[in-house]
Amino acid sequence: MVFVDHQNDRLVIHNANGLFDCEIPVPHSPIDVTCIEENTVAVTHNIEPYHIEIINIANRKIVKRIKTSNVSYGITNKGGRLLYYELGRVIQIADVTNESTVTTVVKVDGEHHWDYVTTLKDKIYHTSYNSNTVTCYEVTGQKVWEYQDKLILKGIRGEAVDNDYNVYVVSHGNDSVVVVSPDGQHARRLLGEENGIKYPYGIHFDQGRNILLVSNLYGKAFLYNIK
Repeated sequence: MVFVDHQNDRLVIHNANGLFDCEIPVPHSPIDVTCIEENTVAVTHNIEPYHIEIINIANRKIVKRIKTSNVSYGITNKGGRLLYYELGRVIQIADVTNESTVTTVVKVDGEHHWDYVTTLKDKIYHTSYNSNTVTCYEVTGQKVWEYQDKLILKGIRGEAVDNDYNVYVVSHGNDSVVVVSPDGQHARRLLGEENGIKYPYGIHFDQGRNILLVSNLYGKAFLYNIK
């Protein structure tokens, strides 16, 4: 498990049992991380020079940097290519082997800070911190649905999706995790302070084991079995 420590400019590595393994210093206030291969990850930053770092966590070295035009926030791996949110350009795809190949998938008006993306098969999911909305797109960029409920979605950050297209969203503003239905018509509060959720930021769904990982701002992370 790889965690981003934004305040201390580092990646924190834990093994599958949750035990601390090592830490890797990284520059420029890391924001989000995604795995590319077993020992390779991609990290976004929000300070100049704008780029995505490819890091080998086995030897703790930076393999390459993919230049971006602006701050990048959420990032995920889609079939060996990097899908990420870039401020002012929205959702883009970059080829890891040929970083000069960058394609804009979705354009949204305005500049939105702290937006995240995830994907499953032919769907892309985008969370907007400014508007507290979750939006589903086809990989072609066509909008499928948009969900907004200011009562349960407040200050949303990371997101994850399970094998049935349920979308799990971190609601940082009210210390909870919300699950949105596959059709975007309904949502409910799944986890809260009574489950250890306090100032949540990061979230990941292990689709092989049906386990949800949620990390809080001040250091604690929890694993939940989803049935």
